[in-house]
Amino acid sequence: MAVHWVNYDLNKSGQDYTKLIEYLKSHNGWAKPLKSSFFVATSLTAGQLRDGIKQHIDSNDDVVVVGVGGKGWATYGLSDELNKWLKDNL
Repeated sequence: MAVHWVNYDLNKSGQDYTKLIEYLKSHNGWAKPLKSSFFVATSLTAGQLRDGIKQHIDSNDDVVVVGVGGKGWATYGLSDELNKWLKDNL
């Protein structure tokens, strides 16, 4: 199981994030550290996850999916619950 960090900018004004967020939450595990990013635990590759995301966004939106291995991370201002998720999953 891999963890990917998904960052997105939905560029159309009034964009509805509902379908994208439901898709990201449909995987094995997830955490939402910042407004436009998720950590997603999944068996998919970064490319496969990106392709799935593309089905839930507009063609002018931007997405970055990065596989993370858990070495060398640090946070500030995030909840204990989120830091625990990161510790347990990265």
